[in-house]
Amino acid sequence: MRVFVVIAAALAMAAFAPVIAQAQTQLKIAYVDSEQLVQQSPGYEEAKSSFDAVTKAWRDSLEQKRTQLQSLFEDYTKQEAVFSPEMKAEKQEEMLQLEQEAQRYFQTKFGPEGEAAVKQAELMQPIIQLVNTAIDEVRREGSYSLIFDLNDGALVAGDPALNITDLVVQRLRGQASSPSR
Repeated sequence: MRVFVVIAAALAMAAFAPVIAQAQTQLKIAYVDSEQLVQQSPGYEEAKSSFDAVTKAWRDSLEQKRTQLQSLFEDYTKQEAVFSPEMKAEKQEEMLQLEQEAQRYFQTKFGPEGEAAVKQAELMQPIIQLVNTAIDEVRREGSYSLIFDLNDGALVAGDPALNITDLVVQRLRGQASSPSR
């Protein structure tokens, strides 16, 4: 009985081998480095400069708050011995308020859902759309079945010959010089 099962399995595999082989030859796979694509996209440097300018002003403001807090703390430390208990409590409360204000400011500007994240998403959305369009055009023209992203973490290792990042970069550069886009 066991021999019969093995023979039947072998015959079934032999019957499906051409179908499996044909499917494997038709499956065309590649990968891209999306970080590189974004950084080489038209408009990226301008978006980065704009983002950096906005966030620099916020960082400068935050640094002013921290400098002010450091100055208050140093003054408090120098004069603590001569302060009355009420004056100590008042100065400590003032420092606490300034520290909390700085923390709120930081969260508002740089927190996970802060203004910096919103601004970055706003500036990067058109670039990401451009990259996705270029990847899809290269996929269609090259008849690729699957294109993985090197930066998504799904690709552990890949043959460098399957990396089509440069093809997509060429497409992106062509889109930037094309008058219709």
